[in-house]
Amino acid sequence: MKHRTKVGLLGLVMAGAGVTGGVTALGNYLYNQVMVPKPRDPQLLEDNPILSQGRLWARAGTGFCPVTIRSVDGLLLWAALIPATGTSHRWAICLHGYHDTHESMGAIARHYHDQGWNVLLPDQRGYGNSQGSYVGWGYDERLDLLGWINRITRRDPTADIVLHGVSMGAATVLMATGGVLPRQVRAAVSDCAYTSIEEEMRHVLHSSARQQFSRPLPAPGGLLFPTLRKTVLRRAGYDLKHAAPIRAVPLSKTPTLFIHGSGDDFVPAPMMDRLYQAARCPKRLLWVPNAGHALSVGVNPELYWDTVDAFLQEYCPQGS
Repeated sequence: MKHRTKVGLLGLVMAGAGVTGGVTALGNYLYNQVMVPKPRDPQLLEDNPILSQGRLWARAGTGFCPVTIRSVDGLLLWAALIPATGTSHRWAICLHGYHDTHESMGAIARHYHDQGWNVLLPDQRGYGNSQGSYVGWGYDERLDLLGWINRITRRDPTADIVLHGVSMGAATVLMATGGVLPRQVRAAVSDCAYTSIEEEMRHVLHSSARQQFSRPLPAPGGLLFPTLRKTVLRRAGYDLKHAAPIRAVPLSKTPTLFIHGSGDDFVPAPMMDRLYQAARCPKRLLWVPNAGHALSVGVNPELYWDTVDAFLQEYCPQGS
C-alpha cells in the first residue's frame, strides 16, 4: 500500500455520505474505489533517488526472463525472473504493495541480484502483467506466493528461499508464513506490514477525518467497513477479516525480520509492535529512523541492508 492512497480513501469519507441507493450502492462504490486494482502512472517516479533508480532498473528489465503460473482460481500470474550471474541456490521472492507493480521492488531486487541471488519479481494479482479483478490484501495473494515458491522448488529442489515483501507485499508474506510452507523457505522479511486490513482501513479513514474536520469520523463512518466487507464477500468471495497478518504470525515457524519506519504515519508504528509481539517464530526487529511508509530502504540503505544481510546470512548463508 502506498502513502498516496490516503487521498483516495479520504474520498470514501466524503463521497460515501453522498451515495444514493442504499447500502448496496454504497458497498459497490466502496468496492470500486478500494478493491479494484488501479494502474500506476508510468511516468510517476519516487522522490527518493534510490527508489526511483531501482524502479528504472526494474523497468529496463535487462537480463530478466518472464515466467508465469496459474493461480488456484485460474488466473494467469506473471513474474520477472532475474537469474544469478553465477551458480546459486539462494532465491529471493520480492513482493510489491497496493496499486503498484514489480517495478516498485527494483531497489530491493537489485541488491539481492548484486549479492548473487536468483530473484523472482511477481506482479501481484490484478497488477502489471498478472490477471485479476480485485485486491486480496494479502489473503488470496498468500496462495499465489505459495504457487511461486512451488515453481522455484520444482526448478531447484535444493533452493534456499527468502520472502521479502513491502506493505501489502509484507502482509502477503506474513500470511503465507502462517500456513504450511515447503522446507526450502528459510526466512522472511516483512517491511511495514499492517496488522489487518480492517484496522488499516479504519485508521486511514479516521486519521483523514481528523485532518479535515479536527474531530473523529462521524458515526455513519463506522458503517463503511462492514458495508465493504459484505460487498467483498458477495463480489470477490472472501472475507476481509481474513486479511489479517496478526492472526498468521502466531502460527509461523519461519524466521522473520520485521522492519518499520519510525516516521510511518500510514501504517502506524504500534501495528509493528503488535505483529512482532504476536510472532512466535525466530524473529528480529529493525526500526529505521525518520522513514515514512515503504521508504526505509531509500532513507537509510546502509542500516537496512546491514541488518537484512546479517539476518539472512544466519538462515541462507552465502555459498548455499
